[in-house]
Amino acid sequence: MSNHYTNTVSTVLLLFFLFISSASSSSFIRQYTDDSNTNFQEENGAVPDAIQGEAHYLRQHEQEISSRDYKLSVSNTVKGLRDRPPSSYSLKMESFNTLLKSTNADKYVSRPFSAAGYKWTLIVYPNGNKNDNGAGFLSLYVAIDNSTLSPHQEVFVDLRFYVFNRVEKKYLTIQDTDGWRFSYFKTMWGFSQVLPVNTFKDSNNGYLYDGDHCEFGVDVTTPTVFKESELFTVTDKFYNPKYTWSIQKFSTLLEDSYYSDVFSIGGRRWNIKVYPGGSATGKGKAVSIFLILNANEKFRPYEKIYVGAKLRVLNQRNFKNIEKQIDNWYNGPGYGDGSGWGYNEFIPFSDLKDSSKGFLVNDVLMVQVEIEAISSTKYFPKENGAGPNPNVGEADHLHQHQEISSRDHKVSVSSTVNGLRDRPPSSYSLKMESFNKLLNSPYTERYQSRPFTVGGYNWTLMVYPNGNKKDSGSGYLSLYVAIDNSTLVAGQQEVYADLRFYVFNNNERKYFTIQDTNVWRFNVFKTMWGFSQVLPVATFKDPKNGYLYDGDHCEFGVDVTIPTTYQVSELFSIADNFYNPKFTWTIRGFSTLFKDTYYSDLFSIGGRTWTIQVNPSGRGTGAGKALSMYLNLDVNEKLRPYEKIYVRGKLRVLNQRGLNNIERQLDIWYQGPGYGEYSWGYHEFISFSDLRDSAKGFVVNDVLMVQAELEDISSTKYLPN
Repeated sequence: MSNHYTNTVSTVLLLFFLFISSASSSSFIRQYTDDSNTNFQEENGAVPDAIQGEAHYLRQHEQEISSRDYKLSVSNTVKGLRDRPPSSYSLKMESFNTLLKSTNADKYVSRPFSAAGYKWTLIVYPNGNKNDNGAGFLSLYVAIDNSTLSPHQEVFVDLRFYVFNRVEKKYLTIQDTDGWRFSYFKTMWGFSQVLPVNTFKDSNNGYLYDGDHCEFGVDVTTPTVFKESELFTVTDKFYNPKYTWSIQKFSTLLEDSYYSDVFSIGGRRWNIKVYPGGSATGKGKAVSIFLILNANEKFRPYEKIYVGAKLRVLNQRNFKNIEKQIDNWYNGPGYGDGSGWGYNEFIPFSDLKDSSKGFLVNDVLMVQVEIEAISSTKYFPKENGAGPNPNVGEADHLHQHQEISSRDHKVSVSSTVNGLRDRPPSSYSLKMESFNKLLNSPYTERYQSRPFTVGGYNWTLMVYPNGNKKDSGSGYLSLYVAIDNSTLVAGQQEVYADLRFYVFNNNERKYFTIQDTNVWRFNVFKTMWGFSQVLPVATFKDPKNGYLYDGDHCEFGVDVTIPTTYQVSELFSIADNFYNPKFTWTIRGFSTLFKDTYYSDLFSIGGRTWTIQVNPSGRGTGAGKALSMYLNLDVNEKLRPYEKIYVRGKLRVLNQRGLNNIERQLDIWYQGPGYGEYSWGYHEFISFSDLRDSAKGFVVNDVLMVQAELEDISSTKYLPN
């Protein structure tokens, strides 16, 4: 609290008798508004809370902002247009130009709102935060209420700021690809250069519309660490990788198909299945042969195993065998059409009939399988149940996949954002220890994760090691997310989701991320979205770049976030047309005032109640040398703890001889009494020397006339109340 400086009675008398020729013993203090007279009010032992001048207020603010040691990389700063409104908070302003023109009201601070378990405020600098290289730009920040933090606690959040563009009917957004660290000592982060002020205030650009309206917003989200993940590995060394089946009396086989005995390789049980008369396209002209997972193998509904193998018909005269490659994903028996793979036209009947070729000798046909690679997947956490059921089998899923090449959602290059990020994915992580097997496979075009749940829906992460050729991804790593459309309630339902894909870089010890600034729309016809060109395959597989490490390891991940629409908001407006904007206070017997502080009667302008405060002998830096004068918000005004009122006006000492008044500008934020600064003015409003000089006309016949004229007063509506 600033000290009040009081002079003795004799000092006051000496000062004022020097320039006032006479003073009546019946002098009194009078104020009036228009033609009505009221009596003055003296303080009754109570004084306003500390009157902190503008310089002190700005100095506090400067120290807070200029101490930031977090520097944003330009490459990590992302701007783009977005259809969806902000999730955490919305701030609409109907009188923004008034703040743009203000020289002292440098920022607007919203009411506190809750997000991620903490209290936050949105802060707008209309002309830029000059202490953060923001001069000439619109600056946007978020501050955390550090009363909810312990001294050593850190809070990691993602921030996305919004500025509505009326021309585009969309929101310009700005964000960083990495997360932000808030702490007890680092409470405020954001962007100092969101938009040039000239760009923002030009109505042709759509940010200021309907004369003086604009809208800002923010998303504050806490990135959690994934709870679900899987580890994919491929084994390629087996104790006995071959199994040979000698089929006796082949020409006498009358059944449609025959199975070999069960055999085990790579921890799985298998059968060879033969159609002597052929199947499908081979029927009547070739023997069909397949490698089948045994029907008793236990699989999760969504589980698949990658198998690399060779099927052979052995040549019994030591000529060349008939050999064909298997390079496919196997489903569990009963969960789709992918539990057996092979060839309908493995060997034509003509080759079998020709005894000189050596495939059928003494009516014996010998077939063989050699398994070269079998994958296994560990799921975390380990499941007690079978997990969610997939919507479709392998064959049907491939048919659905054709929709990707026909998608009508085109990702704009300008809205596609790449960057590095410290924090791991939130929704799902996929680690792979044998990725080159998939890279080198000509048939195994993609890896599909198990389903995971976000926002009440089931999703899968899909990786195309050599790119999704149906989506212009050839030669690139492609990443997608698919929604299980059986979880969509109705055919017309749409699910909006933000997607961020991750690829771990072992060199940087960070995650390369890719995302779109806009939201993605999923429905029963559009179940799979993502990026076809995440990284060139050549870049990805070169170990020098850090994406493949420890020989053959890599890691992918995804964040799936369902954006909500804000539930709390505020509408800021400024009134500038008042029925009677002036209040004049005539102070008689000025030289006889002995108290430190005097107040005018209450007066109302702009729906608020005010008083003028004068300190005849000065206070603060004006003590003993100047009159101090302030405009006070009445102590009975009811404001919320966080509420502020922007006030623009003028305080005057009127010249009673028709010369120039002494006039000083008010351009500042008022808080509610008891919550902060509710009294603003000037310690050195008019010097005693000017008051003493009767020729200057400020004190005439021991009368001083002071005036307040209010030009702008703000109000804020909070929703919900």
